[in-house]
Amino acid sequence: MAFSVPKDIQNRPVRNVDRVRQREVWWSVGVVSLFVGALLLVAWERSQWFELGYEGTRLRAERAAVDADNRHLRLELEMLRAPQRIEALAIQHLHLVAPSQTEAVVLELVREAAKPPRTLVARR
Repeated sequence: MAFSVPKDIQNRPVRNVDRVRQREVWWSVGVVSLFVGALLLVAWERSQWFELGYEGTRLRAERAAVDADNRHLRLELEMLRAPQRIEALAIQHLHLVAPSQTEAVVLELVREAAKPPRTLVARR
């Protein structure tokens, strides 16, 4: 027994656009988009807080290292400015000698006395 199916049947569905349902779908897509956008904004803000915390920690460590370098450089500067070191370098490397009492000239800085403040005299 064989069944015959005619080839000329045109079975095309009729599509009616439901405007109310389409509006509801677009409204749902908009609400979901706003919700996802809010979640992304909260996640971004939270990541920024974490990044700022890490940067603050890094900057505190860098500040401590710079302070240690600063202390080291100040100590080195004071060692280089030491009069005993300068005298030793002058004698050893530049072959300078200390002046005798007759050759030494002491210059004194004379400062003028400060002017007295203006005074008021009481009148009768």
